[in-house]
Amino acid sequence: MDGYRMNTVIADRFNKSILATALVLTGSLPAWGNDYFDPGLLTLTGEQGITTDLSIFETSGQIPEGDYLVSLWVNQVEHGQQTLVFKKNAAGKIRPELTPAFLKKMGVNTEALPDFKDLPVDQPIDTLEKLIPNAQINFDSAQLRLDLSIPQIAMQQQARDLVSPDLWDSGVPALLVSYNLNGNRNWQHGVGNGSGSEQTSLFADARLGVNWQEWRLRGNFVHTRNESRGKQMTSSSQYSRFFNTSLQRDIVRLRAEILLGESSSGNEIFDSIPFRGMQLRSSEAMLPNSRKGFAPLITGIAQSNARVTVSQNGNVVYQTYVPPGAFRIDDMYQASQGGDLLVTITESDGTVRTQSVAYSALPMMQRPGTLKYELTAGRYHGGVTDTSKEAEFGLATFLYGLPFDTTLYGGVLGAKNYNAVVAGSGISLGSFGALSADITRSSALLSAREQRQMGTSYRLRYAKSLLSTGTSVDLAAYRYSTRHYYSFADFNNMGHRLHGDQMPWALDRQRSNLQLQINQQLGKAGALYLSASRNDYWGNNRINKTLSAGYNVSYRGISYGLAYSIDRMGGGEGNWPENKQLAFNMQVPLGIFGPSSSLNRQYASYQMTHGNQGQMQQQAGISGNALDDRFTYSLMQGWSNNQSSDNSTINTSYQGSKGMASAGYTYNRRYRSINIGGNGSLVVHPEGVTFGQTLGDSVAIVSAPGAGGVRVANGGIRTDGRGYALVPYLANYQSNNISLDLTTLPENVDLPQSGTNVYPTRGAVVMAHFSPRIGYQALLTLKTSKGAIPFGTVVTLEHTPDGEKNTGIVGDAGQVYLSGLPEKGTLFARWGHQSDQQCRANFNLENVKATTSDNPVRQLTSLCKLL
Repeated sequence: MDGYRMNTVIADRFNKSILATALVLTGSLPAWGNDYFDPGLLTLTGEQGITTDLSIFETSGQIPEGDYLVSLWVNQVEHGQQTLVFKKNAAGKIRPELTPAFLKKMGVNTEALPDFKDLPVDQPIDTLEKLIPNAQINFDSAQLRLDLSIPQIAMQQQARDLVSPDLWDSGVPALLVSYNLNGNRNWQHGVGNGSGSEQTSLFADARLGVNWQEWRLRGNFVHTRNESRGKQMTSSSQYSRFFNTSLQRDIVRLRAEILLGESSSGNEIFDSIPFRGMQLRSSEAMLPNSRKGFAPLITGIAQSNARVTVSQNGNVVYQTYVPPGAFRIDDMYQASQGGDLLVTITESDGTVRTQSVAYSALPMMQRPGTLKYELTAGRYHGGVTDTSKEAEFGLATFLYGLPFDTTLYGGVLGAKNYNAVVAGSGISLGSFGALSADITRSSALLSAREQRQMGTSYRLRYAKSLLSTGTSVDLAAYRYSTRHYYSFADFNNMGHRLHGDQMPWALDRQRSNLQLQINQQLGKAGALYLSASRNDYWGNNRINKTLSAGYNVSYRGISYGLAYSIDRMGGGEGNWPENKQLAFNMQVPLGIFGPSSSLNRQYASYQMTHGNQGQMQQQAGISGNALDDRFTYSLMQGWSNNQSSDNSTINTSYQGSKGMASAGYTYNRRYRSINIGGNGSLVVHPEGVTFGQTLGDSVAIVSAPGAGGVRVANGGIRTDGRGYALVPYLANYQSNNISLDLTTLPENVDLPQSGTNVYPTRGAVVMAHFSPRIGYQALLTLKTSKGAIPFGTVVTLEHTPDGEKNTGIVGDAGQVYLSGLPEKGTLFARWGHQSDQQCRANFNLENVKATTSDNPVRQLTSLCKLL
C-alpha cells in the first residue's frame, strides 16, 4: 500500500505541477507585448514535432477553462469548498464566474452597492474589481484555493463568524435510534449458614427519533429487569416505559424553536418545571459564537486605519482593523466569566495606545440588545413524587441585555390556585465582579380548607475572577424564602408520596440556601478548589451541609491529588451521621521510564480514602489504552483494614465505528461479579441503513459509495463496506468540516474531493457526499501515427458511468495518469482546435498486471487515432 500511495500522490502532484511549471516558465520572462513560450522546449530534442496549444499559458497566472472544486476564502475567512466555473472574461482573462446572488451569500453587501443595482442576480459579473474598487481575486492553482479580498465597507455589517441561514441544512428524512445496553450478574458466597444467592440485572434505554423536513420527533424508552435467586426464595421485577416524547422544529425568522410534548422549562428565572404541553423559546444556538454569552462592549477612537487587539491574561482573544474615527466592538467571544481585558490600538504610523477594560459576568447575563425568552403552557408532569396535582399552568420569562453591562430579567407563572412573579437584574461591576439580585413573590391556595399562602423568596448571586492572582469565585449564591413561600414544585408535590429513589427530605420546603465555589491557580505549584453548600428547611431543624476541598499538582509528569469532604445532616429526628473522608491519588505515566511511545499511554495509579469511622481503603493498579486509543483497560487491586472489602477488578472497553463494548469482572472472597455493556446507534436514511456510535443532537452521514474502510477524520470512525459512516456530535448552525483520510483509500478507489462542509440545524441528519472514482489506476502512453501526443494535452475518459468528468494532463513522452478507469473504455485527447490536434484511443486493461503487489498502477501503451 505504501508504494501505491506514493505513486498516487506523485502522479497527482505531477498533473497539478504542469500548470505551475507553465506559469513559471511563461511568467519569468520579461517582454514588451505578449509572452511567447516555444513548445519545442518541452521535447527532449527541441524539435517541434506534434505540439499542443499552450496559448492559454501565455499570460502569467492563467489556467484552462472548466469547473474547479476550490477552497473559498473571503477576507481570510473560510467558506468551505465550492464548485465554480472558470471562463474567459471580456479582457480575455480566465476568472471564476461570480454572480451577485453568490457574492451576497458570501457576505458582500450587494444591495447597498450602486453598481450592482441593475445587474441580474443570477448572471455572472464581468470584472469584480470594476464593481468594487480595491477588490482582488487570487487563485492558487496548486492548492485549489480561491481568495476574495473585499473592502470592509462593501461587506454586510454582521458578526464575523455568522453562518447565513441560507446555508443551514435541515437534512434528509431519517429514523434514528441511539441505544445503551448493560447487564450484571453477581454471585454472593455463602456466609453464616452457608447459603448463597445470585442477582441478575438488565438495563436498556434508547433515544428514538424521526426527522421529516424541519420537524423532529423524539422520545426515550427504558426497560429494566432484576432477578434474585437464593436457597429459600426467588424474586424478579421489571419495568418499561416511554417518556420525554416531544415534537419540535425551528422557527428561523424568530431565531427560536417550538416544542410540543414532554420537556422541562429553563432554570435561569424560575426553578426548572417538568411539563407536558407546548413551549416556544429563543435559541441561542442559532446565533454566531461571537454573539453567544456575555462580553463587554469595547469602544474607542482610532486616528488612522488602526489595528485593535484585545488580550486577556496574555492571550489574544480578538483582533480587527478599524477606519479612522470612533469604533465599537460588540462581537467578541466570551473568553471567560470575567477578568481584565487589555485593548491595544496600533495606528498606521506605529503609534501604540492601550486601555484596560475590567468585567465579570454571570451565566444569565446578556449582551446589550440581546433578548432571551421562553413561553410555556401545559400541565405539570413528573417531579419527585409518584403522583402530583398536575396543575395546568402558563409561564413567560425573559432576559434582556441593557447598556452599561446590565441585564434585566423577570417572569410570571400562573395556574389555578397558584401564581408567582419574579423580577431582577444583573450587572457587571468591572474589577469588583458581577452581581445579580431578584425577588420572587408567590401566592398559593393549597386546599379549600386553608387560607391562601403569600410568600417571598430573595436571591443574590456573585462571581469574580482575578486573573492576576489566579483566583476565581465561580459562583456565590444565597437564597432566603419566607415561611409562606411555595415554589410551583412544592404546590404540586405536597401531600403526595415520594419516589423510592428520592431522599426523605426532598419534600421539605427550603428556608435558605448558600452555595460557594472558589478556584485558586498556583501556577506550576498546582491548583486549589473549594466547594460548599448549606441548606435548612421550614418545619424542622434539619440542616444539610457539604464541603469539599482539594489540591491538584503535576510534577515531572506525575499527577498528585488530595481531597477532603464533609457531609452531614443535623437537627430533627432521625439524624444522619456525619461523614468525613480524606482521599489521596497519584498517577504515574510509564513513559517516564522509557522512550517507547506506547508507554506514554500506560499509567500506574494509586489511591487511598480514609473515613472518620476508621475505615481505610486503598487501590493500586495499571491502566492505559491502545489501538489508536480505541481500546482501554484497567487492572486494580483493592485492600482495606476490613479484609472483607479486599477485591480485584479488571475492566476493558473498545470504541469502534459502530459503537462501544465494555466488560468488567470483580472478585472478592464474599462475592464475584461480572458486567457487560454496549452502546451505539443506527440511522435509516434515503441511501440505506448505517450503524455508528451514540448520537448527539445532529449527525452527518458520510456518503462515499464503494469506498469501504476509509478513515473519517472525525472521532476515529471508518466507513462501512458500502462506503457510509455516521459522524455524531456536530455543531448546530455552524460549519462542520467532514474529511476522509486519503491514505486509507482502497486500492481501486480514488477520491478527487477529500473534504466537505455541512451546516446542520438542531437534530438534523445531513448528508456529506463524496464522489469516489471506483476502478483501475493506469499510467497510459498515448501515441499517434506522428508520434507521442504532446505535453499539456488534456485527456478525458468518455462515457463515464456517473457522468462526472475524469480527466488528466499529459506529461513527458505522451504519458498520462488516470484513476477510476473501467476495464475497457475510450479516451479523448485534445491539444488544439484543429481536427489533426484531436484523437481517440481505446484501452483494455483486462490482461494488464499491476506494477507490483504494493503498487496497483497499471501501465499500457495505446494508439490514439487522429480525427
